[in-house]
Amino acid sequence: MASSTSSYLKSCLKYTSATLATIFVTSMTAATYYRPIPATTPTNNSTHTNTHSNDRRTTQSFCSPNSPPWNRDHVPLLLQWARGISIGATTLAIRLVMNTYGRYEIREDVCYERFLEAAIDARREQQPSSLVESSSSIESSSSSSSSSSAIPQQRGLLTVSNHRSLFDDPGILSCLLPLPIAIQPHHQRWGICSQEYCFNDALPSYIKGYIGAGQVLPICRGGGINQQLLLDFGRHLANGEWCHVFPEAGVWQWKELGGRRELPKGAVWGSASDFKDDQQQKKGDISDNTTNNNSNSNNKSVIIPATTAQRSLPPSPIGKLKWGVGKLIAHAPITPRVIPFAHCGMERLLPQDEVSGKTYLRRDFVKSLLPSFLCNNDNGGDGKGLRIQIQFGHEIKFDDLIKEHEEKYGKLWKYRGIEPTSESNNTAMQQENWVSSREERILYSKIVKRIEMHLEVLTKEVCR
Repeated sequence: MASSTSSYLKSCLKYTSATLATIFVTSMTAATYYRPIPATTPTNNSTHTNTHSNDRRTTQSFCSPNSPPWNRDHVPLLLQWARGISIGATTLAIRLVMNTYGRYEIREDVCYERFLEAAIDARREQQPSSLVESSSSIESSSSSSSSSSAIPQQRGLLTVSNHRSLFDDPGILSCLLPLPIAIQPHHQRWGICSQEYCFNDALPSYIKGYIGAGQVLPICRGGGINQQLLLDFGRHLANGEWCHVFPEAGVWQWKELGGRRELPKGAVWGSASDFKDDQQQKKGDISDNTTNNNSNSNNKSVIIPATTAQRSLPPSPIGKLKWGVGKLIAHAPITPRVIPFAHCGMERLLPQDEVSGKTYLRRDFVKSLLPSFLCNNDNGGDGKGLRIQIQFGHEIKFDDLIKEHEEKYGKLWKYRGIEPTSESNNTAMQQENWVSSREERILYSKIVKRIEMHLEVLTKEVCR
């Protein structure tokens, strides 16, 4: 009897292991097939970043001809499983590291409670149809086909924060929600990552698939606010998802908000290229997607972002933060809830050189991994383990800015979370309307400066 029971348990274990392995392999295969595709890297005379994602997918091997649906109700089953595996495994691993290597502290005040409410409950409530109709009334009749209007547009949640290290997402974002909720894909954030890091050609397709299944999309750094990748990201916001943006568009480990500074006459921005040794010169600090005719910078002074040389410069008159977040807010079918938070501590894991701007892994990383219970201190092996501090701010409102703009220039065009399989005319019209006018850029600037004001206060408070 005991022998038969043991044999039965071994068979169950064998078949269970085979089933789980099959689910994992097929799910990751689906994630690879539906992986996000980056844009063509722009050149001085190129606008390839506006190419639709489905057009880019046709040139890739083992890649679906259409992008995955932006609405969760239409996501293929295997891709749903892949998202569960990617987000669940990553979140559990991050929590394990955070609770072993150091600790993270979230200030649990009213602001954090409002964030949890927005991230878990309120954003899942479908908005009244009248709001959706009024938000999209300016679209032409051809873009209001039954295929696209059948998908309800909901109020999304957009969080913005400072950027302290290359590991902030998932290092910080995975720790914001209670663990039982954080491992569920439909409650987790959608993020964007510079395609040169997360989706470059050197990475195998299955790695890109795993990252994409973790609800991360590529963005082309230097591609401007009219790039198609930003519109793809915004469609998740239109469907009521939680989306997160680092509006500094780079890593700054100062005790204040980083971002743009006013470039001295005759100087150009350089790039630290983070872990690389090469430096790539970039155009000067101007508004997003604005051209600079001075292309010959070989004999000019080069200033690397996030260094002491940049910190000594005066603030930029157009603000520290990038305008893409302002565009997402202005053109959302229902203005999203925008909640800022600031954090510090991740710079101890990936410090940044103040002279070169390069990021490196701390030299005593292995020693510092010793858990606190093996040491005489509560911060890790050498007393310098991670201590992450996170503080949320009050929700930021923009209704007055949008109303002022629309009273002066007319209704703003609104993007929608339509399915990529809907009519091609609909998709083409969204791309065409996505190009911003000068008046709209002024609105983006006002929106972003308001975000900057709130985020600056939070950053200085949490980093002091």
